[in-house]
Amino acid sequence: MINLEELVTRVHTPEVRQFAHDAYRAYASGIHRAAIVLTWTAVCADVMAKARVLADDGEPEATEVTKKVEEAQRLAASTDSKERRSSVELMGAVERGMVDTALKLELIDFSQRIQLDRLQEDRNQSAHPSLRPLGEQYEPTSDYARAHLVAALDALLIHPPSQGRKLILSFGTHVADPAFVLHRGHLAHTYFDRVRPSARLRVVEFAAKFAALQVEDPAVPVPAGLFADRMADCLRCFADQDVTVVEKALAKQMDRLAAAQPGVQLAALARLGDLPAFWKVVPETLRGLFEARIVKIGEKGSSLADFLTPDEDKVLALVTYPELRKTFPRLEKAFAGLGVHTRATVINQRPDPYYTSHLPGLVSDVGSFDLGDFVMTCAVIPCAPFLDRESLQALLRAWWDNSQCWGRRVNGELEETYEATAHLGPDRDAVWKPFVEELKEFDVLYRDVLRRFKWPVPEPTPAASGRE
Repeated sequence: MINLEELVTRVHTPEVRQFAHDAYRAYASGIHRAAIVLTWTAVCADVMAKARVLADDGEPEATEVTKKVEEAQRLAASTDSKERRSSVELMGAVERGMVDTALKLELIDFSQRIQLDRLQEDRNQSAHPSLRPLGEQYEPTSDYARAHLVAALDALLIHPPSQGRKLILSFGTHVADPAFVLHRGHLAHTYFDRVRPSARLRVVEFAAKFAALQVEDPAVPVPAGLFADRMADCLRCFADQDVTVVEKALAKQMDRLAAAQPGVQLAALARLGDLPAFWKVVPETLRGLFEARIVKIGEKGSSLADFLTPDEDKVLALVTYPELRKTFPRLEKAFAGLGVHTRATVINQRPDPYYTSHLPGLVSDVGSFDLGDFVMTCAVIPCAPFLDRESLQALLRAWWDNSQCWGRRVNGELEETYEATAHLGPDRDAVWKPFVEELKEFDVLYRDVLRRFKWPVPEPTPAASGRE
């Protein structure tokens, strides 16, 4: 059950919080008519306070309401009794249209309007006994008073004065900023947790549209691909909060994605393929198309004369996900058939424990010093933190046995790989030591490796040599 007392403490506007607290105290004391009246008072005060904030932001509807409230307040302070009476009439008109005002300002949605309309009607019956036949009193139940307070809090009182369209504008501007940094806590708090459900869905739908369709928008100051990547990261954050909302938002984009240009489809697969909510709503026909694209990418990547695009690399990097290997059986075959350079590039897209069994074969296939440097930098070192004792032994054996892996930067690559295997604890040195000892005949290299590993360095021998 909702903790009503805790919900009251979350009322956004400080001056309204006391009205909500008074309504709760009346409800808890069993004074249900008073609870309903005070709940309505809190709603009116909240809408007026938020209208002032929105008026300061230049919202025309809010400005109009704020002017009426300020005029009523001015008349109420007049020494003229006629003006004071007119202030009551003016404020009464504002109050009668309060729910409509909240809807126009996008502080509530249509379903919440119905709830607040009921609250207003019950407030009138609670405050005006003349509305009931003589001798009868309106006697709302405890559950009824509670329901009205919960509805007011959930629909309006606990939320900041953010309109749906302005919230989306703020979200888009935030993500499009060239200096954007994804902070999951800030993103969830600002655009999800403290936003009413209807506005929240619109924000997520906005993110889903740009992430899936890579829309070209002249108003966005960053490239469409980068903006789409950022929106995909936002979707992952939102999915952690409520995956169902993300699924609904992505489902709305599937028809347009199915009819999009092949490049847009490929980018969407690369960008969203690691998001379970994406696969939950992808239609079978699109799945089939994606699988065909994977096969084609694998065929292209197997050619030594043809490199893959970044999106194609990202698509094959989805091989790290067990569920996708099961969904697309040809994905593993496509990755395994890639050329050495392309395999290393794919691994670099998403370093993962999955690749540790592939590293020895990759290193064995190196055919030049430059390619060896590339493989070590792009694939071996990023995946080294995932190696266990057995996979490290297999990797070092392949490395030591391939003379083309001993390029000019090998000393630094050995050091980085050694440092990246620190997670093995005592097993690290136990695995590395026999291999390092094999370098004794290459005295310069051997001593440099010992120094880099911070191992004891013996006295130099008269005939020193270096492995090329």
